[in-house]
Amino acid sequence: MSRRKQAVLIFEEDAAVLADGKPLMLETVLSRPILSWVCGRLRNEGVQRLFAVCGPRFAEEVRNILPQEAQVSELWTDLEAFLDTDGPVLVLPRAAFPMEEAGPGFAYAAPGRELREAWRVKMTNNVQGAELVPGWLPVYGPDTVAEIEGLLRQRGTPAENE
Repeated sequence: MSRRKQAVLIFEEDAAVLADGKPLMLETVLSRPILSWVCGRLRNEGVQRLFAVCGPRFAEEVRNILPQEAQVSELWTDLEAFLDTDGPVLVLPRAAFPMEEAGPGFAYAAPGRELREAWRVKMTNNVQGAELVPGWLPVYGPDTVAEIEGLLRQRGTPAENE
């Protein structure tokens, strides 16, 4: 599959986040939201367009982290328009942290129109033509965030670097 220039980041639904909580992508690792680490990695990989599937409760906070031209919406019509491409689109279907040593797992890429069709008609993540993408560690909760932060501290990773 050719180089991915687009990515879709899927956040938890607002209703799934406790009243005093926030989506895992907004949790911090070394004083930076995970989302900013993700953006840095995507920028380094040449991704030029981002779409965050995010409800209204956290949309403004997400917009403040993403590049200005990124789209943030929970509306299917907005996502459908974003996926109007034959080019490959990276999908992070849950919170993730960029780690080179992470093998292929849950992150995947597929042509945008194939994603759109599978999500619209079949309502599935089983997308024909999809390939698993390595380098993304799933973030399951605060324990995972703490483990990542501990590992980065051991490595001496400054907050400014990916």
